[in-house]
Amino acid sequence: MYPNERTEQKRVVVDSPGVRREIVTERIQSAPRETGISAGTVAIITILVVMVVGAIFYFVSSRNANEAANRNANLDAASQASAEHPPSTTIVQQPAAPAPVIIQQPALGQQAPVIIQQPAQPNPRDTASADANMQEIATKRLTEEPDMALVSITISDSQAVLTGSVNSSASKAKAERLVKAVRGVKSVDNKIVVSSV
Repeated sequence: MYPNERTEQKRVVVDSPGVRREIVTERIQSAPRETGISAGTVAIITILVVMVVGAIFYFVSSRNANEAANRNANLDAASQASAEHPPSTTIVQQPAAPAPVIIQQPALGQQAPVIIQQPAQPNPRDTASADANMQEIATKRLTEEPDMALVSITISDSQAVLTGSVNSSASKAKAERLVKAVRGVKSVDNKIVVSSV
């Protein structure tokens, strides 16, 4: 008999005139099996969980120990390397100065040597301020002349451009001469129109 089974017996007595009978019925009932987990299964699961947690803890702690050991070894190696080799000095060389100009006196009876100097490269900021200064001087000179009230000037890269109108060709030529006389002006583009009134 299984632990979940139960036997039930029933006796029935049948009395009829002249005959007496007894009927015995036996019935076996089985109850549904219990589905709970046994105590042995719970113990095995608990042991496995403890082992897995222990293994994870062991791997994590050994990894941290290895990383700390590597970090300390790297620091020791770096400190030994810096003690053995002091930091290198960086040397910055300045650009070479331009070659000096040498002037020699010619020997008696010889022709004097020709000396050619390279012009200095202008700084764009210096050029712009020089152009503004030249334009201011040229404008002042032109406004001092009564017949050049309608003449305007612009200077860029030491090149002057004259525009506007005057009454005669002589005034046009005079405006060009006044601007060319400004120190630093290299060329003049005279676009002044002569209008006869």
